[in-house]
Amino acid sequence: MRPHRLRSNGFTLIELLVVIAIIAILAAILFPVFAQARERARSTQCISNLRQSATAVLLYVQDYDDTFPVNMYLQLTPNGVCVFSFYQALVSYKKSGDIMLCPSDGARVSPAIAFQVAGFPPICPPVLPEFSYTHNYGLIDFGVDNNMFPNTGRAVKRLAMVEYPVETVMIYDGSLVQPGGVFNAFDTPIQARHFGLVNTNYVDGHARAVRARPYTDANGTQYTGRTLDNRHTIRAWLVADGGPYNGKIQFRGIPYKDSSGAWRLLDE
Repeated sequence: MRPHRLRSNGFTLIELLVVIAIIAILAAILFPVFAQARERARSTQCISNLRQSATAVLLYVQDYDDTFPVNMYLQLTPNGVCVFSFYQALVSYKKSGDIMLCPSDGARVSPAIAFQVAGFPPICPPVLPEFSYTHNYGLIDFGVDNNMFPNTGRAVKRLAMVEYPVETVMIYDGSLVQPGGVFNAFDTPIQARHFGLVNTNYVDGHARAVRARPYTDANGTQYTGRTLDNRHTIRAWLVADGGPYNGKIQFRGIPYKDSSGAWRLLDE
């Protein structure tokens, strides 16, 4: 009779390699799932921020005879001249400046540095340290008598001018950018931060995600640029939702329809 041989409680090398391989496969499967879940949560927070900022704008409009805020203008204070912007106009209508920060934005703009680079006077306090969203310059406009930009010929916008509030964008995932390449001065390009989606809010107060596609050259290379504060490189995108801003690099202008029923944009 053969003697009984005791089996070791340890793993053999082959068994360890099999376990490691299984763990690696599971990690490869689960890590993208976790990343997607994290990004969905960030996108949800971003949408919430935009809903809150939409409410802030509409409260302002209600308090100022159905008139939208001016984009920016010069204000004389005891400390000198400063720029009073759309963001300062909304301070009393929002709980925190954090609603201007997208959790998915890795290229936030410093407004103080951006204004310095652009050669503007300093921003009137309170100054946001950073921001992730920009606005529709055709809706939040400069105004005809703007003391900072006196010859725009563009009147301050009133709510009655917005024929399609559900389609008219107010604030969105975007950036301020230096001119050069495909970007012009004062461009505010969209940024598709959420799996190719751009979060936006609208004049009726709702917020939603809009599809975008990369803006590429003939070789398929996506165009890039630098944020106005010169701290980050950003990529260029085009709106791809089929609406009034379809094919545009930014949300700018008030949508209306011409005699043929085609979308057009006022003060694009």
